[in-house]
Amino acid sequence: MRRRVLIVEDDEIFLRPLQRSLEIAGYGIIVRASGEDAMEVLKHEDVDCVLTDRRLPGMDGVELVRRLKVEHPDLAVIVMTAHGTIESAVESVRLGAADYLVKPFEVSELLIVIRHAIELQELRAVSSVTLRENQERFSLTNVTTQDTAMLDVLTRLRSAADLDATVLIQGETGVGKELLARCLHFSGARRDKRFVAVNCSGIPAELFESELFGFRKVAFTSPSESRRGLLQLASGGTLLLAEVADIPLPLQSKLVRAIDEKHVVPIGSERPVEIDVRFIATTSKSLPVEVDQGRFRRDLLDRLSRLLIRVPPLRERPGDVPLLARHFIDVSARRSKKRAPTIASAAMDMLCRYAWPGNVRELESVMDRAVIVSTTDSIEDAHLARYGLASREP
Repeated sequence: MRRRVLIVEDDEIFLRPLQRSLEIAGYGIIVRASGEDAMEVLKHEDVDCVLTDRRLPGMDGVELVRRLKVEHPDLAVIVMTAHGTIESAVESVRLGAADYLVKPFEVSELLIVIRHAIELQELRAVSSVTLRENQERFSLTNVTTQDTAMLDVLTRLRSAADLDATVLIQGETGVGKELLARCLHFSGARRDKRFVAVNCSGIPAELFESELFGFRKVAFTSPSESRRGLLQLASGGTLLLAEVADIPLPLQSKLVRAIDEKHVVPIGSERPVEIDVRFIATTSKSLPVEVDQGRFRRDLLDRLSRLLIRVPPLRERPGDVPLLARHFIDVSARRSKKRAPTIASAAMDMLCRYAWPGNVRELESVMDRAVIVSTTDSIEDAHLARYGLASREP
């Protein structure tokens, strides 16, 4: 689909090469010389991005941004400015503009900024829809269990949902630690804000600092040449540090400071950036053991474990196996657009006697495969035996 850009610029000399460059790049272009004319165009034309000069006759670019964000909040807006008016361009970003460009700028920079602005706006539009879905899906009241220990876990999480206290969720791989973290966020006071999850074991050590804290290439450059870290992206909401034990040791002290002082200093910058983040961490390792082995800082463990939650493995709550098995069958059947099969008593007995080393995640996988390959109205023990359940019983 061809993207459309509305350029609001009254300088013909500057406008012509700008328009030509965007047309060569494949954009459809509409041009107007004033903010008033631009607002009129938007009454009957759909565009993906508005590229406006800061200085305009009549309504200036900052006021145009203000009006656009009220009347067309889903529209990506970029402000072009001269060096002497950068402060007002920054003000336009505060009002909702996606970015600004300082004249003169390279075509390559322009194209990157426009593409990023449109992608960000589309992501926000999708997020507003998925937010409602997440609030319905990830609720502590929706967690399937009848186990006393798990019910106690949910009670403790429910009591902490509206607080900003850090939470450390400990448990074996596959027990549902991230699911509980999401439920905690979407059941709490920050449910309308962003939930950012970072897999600490999946980021190369040499990239970890820039991913978490962000970077700024040079001072006084445009935002397009900087990158916000995950701590900034999560500001106002929740940051999940999954497998937190894998954070490189040299960076753990910097994380302690961010938690204590509620600000971060991006790489290449001397200015602290304030953050407002609720921290949730998960781990499949024993952090006290990691501390004793010198691989994890005790002060970071103290900061993250204001509330410590241990999630019992599935083998310790066998009464949940039938509930979860039926739940996963229903979910898989809906996804596969099939009628949900029943579970034969012998098959259910096999499920209940199995040790589940992969925990809830393994049970979900087994039931999903059983539904996919099922050609009858019932899942039999013979169907499950092909996955090796019988041979791996305790």
